[in-house]
Amino acid sequence: MYAATEYRPKGPREIELCDQASSFDWLYFGVGLVADVGTITLDELAFQTAGSAGVRLVGPSLVGLSWGFTVGGGYLALPKCSPDFVSSAPPEGNVRAAWPAAVALAVLSAATAPVIVGVETGEGTVTLPWSTTERSMRLVLAGTGGAIGALLPYLLPPKTWRAKKELEHIRAGATAHGGFVGYTLSF
Repeated sequence: MYAATEYRPKGPREIELCDQASSFDWLYFGVGLVADVGTITLDELAFQTAGSAGVRLVGPSLVGLSWGFTVGGGYLALPKCSPDFVSSAPPEGNVRAAWPAAVALAVLSAATAPVIVGVETGEGTVTLPWSTTERSMRLVLAGTGGAIGALLPYLLPPKTWRAKKELEHIRAGATAHGGFVGYTLSF
């Protein structure tokens, strides 16, 4: 069994998981960047020149989705373990929540995706006949896609995040020897 003060990975499985989680997942992040370039190019060459307003609005949604995936996935692809320290839950339970960072990245993606779409769309002869509503919807759909895209990496996580979660699961099982009760009293 593990002592409550064990900070290093113990056992072959924990060492293997820590090795997986201790380096940046370049492949995962690279896929997001390639998706960004691909969706921007596709929007510029195919969707913006379409005759229907509904088809033209698909492009900014895809750009926002891929941008959100890059922002959210970039955070999850960062190193999550060190050979000298494996985080584990304190006796009080797992007090570290992942949702605040997920919400912050979703808001960041929702705020920045319309900027990317706006710069990418620009002004020109193709965009002159568009209505104000269509121009506005391009930005709204990009922001919505960005927020959704930032949450997608939690459903399709990189190897660093998967390894971190499995390490937490192993550590939680190893330290679950009983309960911990605490209270405070104010005077």
